[in-house]
Amino acid sequence: MRLATIERGAKGQQVQLLQHLLNTTSKPRPPLELDGAFGAMTERVVRSYQAGRRLEADGVVGPETWKSLGVGGSALPPAPVQSGPPTRAVPIPSVRQLPMGTGTSPITSPPTRAVPIPSIRQLPLGNARPAGGGSLDRPGTSIAVPWMRVANAEKFVAEVAGAGNNRRIMEYHATTTLGSQPDSVPWCSSFVNWCLKQVGIRGTNSAAAASWVDWGQPLEELRYGCIVQIRTARSGHDRATGSSSGNHVAFFVSKTATHITLLGGNQGNQVKESNFRLSSYDIRAMRWPTGR
Repeated sequence: MRLATIERGAKGQQVQLLQHLLNTTSKPRPPLELDGAFGAMTERVVRSYQAGRRLEADGVVGPETWKSLGVGGSALPPAPVQSGPPTRAVPIPSVRQLPMGTGTSPITSPPTRAVPIPSIRQLPLGNARPAGGGSLDRPGTSIAVPWMRVANAEKFVAEVAGAGNNRRIMEYHATTTLGSQPDSVPWCSSFVNWCLKQVGIRGTNSAAAASWVDWGQPLEELRYGCIVQIRTARSGHDRATGSSSGNHVAFFVSKTATHITLLGGNQGNQVKESNFRLSSYDIRAMRWPTGR
């Protein structure tokens, strides 16, 4: 498949890829649904993105806009899409070229051979079901969990070793009453606050993991994307999360009989998925945004 010039009215996988790139590149992050339909909302976000990068803000996604979003390479012959009037096409990037929220520039050289781009719904983000037999939204498929698209895009954001600070982590802190702080300050709660803010949800505004115990509405069963607050069974410092109190907060991904997998910040000093042994941690709260 090759990416073609697309505009309002287009539908399909290329539009879905565009929506994903806009969600993980634009600031503030637009909560676009990954529905593959180039409608009015997608056009508005495209025009805003183009204007912010000094591109022609015409709402048409051509080679220059694709390149700005991380798709490099020279123009190629036209390639059809499901609808919309394409004119020229550019090479599609490999999955490794997609921006992951680390602040680094994406690779711009084209792939040496054609490879199929997976649908965003096909990206492997886990598929476990919660305890109790309840239903669980497959990661990456539910538009009811937009904050998880944001959180997944931030994977591998990490603290700076030695002198200096990662400005992205300082942005996380800035969404709390602490204000912008060094990345050495525990930031798991700041990360959760920041992810929710990107999709228009008010968090606790606190950098304390324990602040999430009474936030939102409680859940009786774990649900993909819910906010989970845990604490070490033994009091004291937790090396896995850098918490001096033993408290930690993150987003739920999956659970087995012995472990719970959470996507969060300050897990090994970075944003990633980590497995926490249930015999070593107590689940203090399972929370969901009120009214969602």
